[in-house]
Amino acid sequence: MNEQIKARLSQAGFLAMTPIQSAVEPDLAAGESIDGLAPTGTGKTLAFTWPLLPKLQAGDGEQLLVMAPSQELAMQTTRVMREWASLFDLKVLALTGGANVKHQLDRLKKHPEILVGTPGRVAELVQNKKLKLQRLRTLILDEADILLKEETAEQLQTIWEVYGDETIQVALFGATAVDPMIPVKLFDRPFKRIDQRDVPMPTSLQHLMIPTANDQKQKRLRQFASQNHFQAMVFFNTTKALKTTASFLAHEHVAMATLVRGDSSSTRAKALDNFRKGQAKFLLTTDVAARGLDITDLSAVINFDLPRDGETYTHRAGRTGRMGKAGLVITLGNDHDARDLKRLVQVEMDILPWTSFVSRLGVKAGSAKLEGAASPTNVHRKPRETTKNSASPSKKQKPIDRKKIGKPAPKKNITLVAPESEVETTSRSERFEKIKKAKRRKQKDKGKPKRNQDK
Repeated sequence: MNEQIKARLSQAGFLAMTPIQSAVEPDLAAGESIDGLAPTGTGKTLAFTWPLLPKLQAGDGEQLLVMAPSQELAMQTTRVMREWASLFDLKVLALTGGANVKHQLDRLKKHPEILVGTPGRVAELVQNKKLKLQRLRTLILDEADILLKEETAEQLQTIWEVYGDETIQVALFGATAVDPMIPVKLFDRPFKRIDQRDVPMPTSLQHLMIPTANDQKQKRLRQFASQNHFQAMVFFNTTKALKTTASFLAHEHVAMATLVRGDSSSTRAKALDNFRKGQAKFLLTTDVAARGLDITDLSAVINFDLPRDGETYTHRAGRTGRMGKAGLVITLGNDHDARDLKRLVQVEMDILPWTSFVSRLGVKAGSAKLEGAASPTNVHRKPRETTKNSASPSKKQKPIDRKKIGKPAPKKNITLVAPESEVETTSRSERFEKIKKAKRRKQKDKGKPKRNQDK
């Protein structure tokens, strides 16, 4: 490893590289084309950043191109690489769809050494001859199994047909293996596979299912929102369900952000920024954010909708418990969903009712009541009814002069209240009987002329 990088790591208290980082370093530094596989959250971005940056020449133009399947992952990779590139006076530029292309073209004129982009925008710039990659030395495909599918694979082919060269190093990275013949055919070379998926890494990731009827899932989220120090990414299968739930949470005054493919890049960037700063309790998204996105110390991931396959579940779960930290993966569903989930993924999963979940984690029960679910512990109960003669606990009582006890009552109609041990009181039934007699007497005298008190 480069000495400047070692010094920075030492200052940061870095203890050791992850298995994928140490496994790919020699081959990347030597210029080999590799296919690197490792679980989500194990530091794959730094695995290709550290060995490649020392090989670049400052001021020599575009030499490294990193491709990512989404704007969010591209921007995240840009931030990570920019931090380390500053050690070598290297510039990093993001080329993503949805962003202002004019600003990107202006920055391209400064010939940054590192480009991080999405296939659509990079292919567009290449076809329009706005981006020239004659100096390209290394091409990285992050989340390669997604990039080498259908439309994005065609966009990569468009770029490679213009600037592809056998001297260019190509490296694939991801958590899911790709058919090895696809990259071999596209890039016309063999790839050395480095598979670190079975290498154990310390983690404390819990998998839970909380039984919830489909029409109660939104209220369940409202319960989660009442927990202190709890923040989660919430995954949906469709944008329609996401927007419906977002409207419900907004009505319930729950702070949340949404990450939807159709939104502008600035809107999506703002949503992520608010979530990272803790200003949003939830980040509602579809599987557009299930790949590579890194939220520091994320408490949990919630599957509002059951993932369509085990691979999707794995990538969603990878947003929490990253780099060996603790994390929680929660799925909402019924008995049928529980059976399907056990068939999709081979993980140890507990099925806990809401009250058991609260008790197990030691968190406060939510205030939103669900039909058919146990009542939360902080429900406000109706106060006991009191009779007319009983003292209200909310009113301030006057102190009792014990010397007056047993003496005739004052002329003013004031009832003195004292503890039962000090003043003899009538029974409850006797009090009610007196009240009834007074009402009957009043009703009987109603309408009669009042007696002349002066006679």
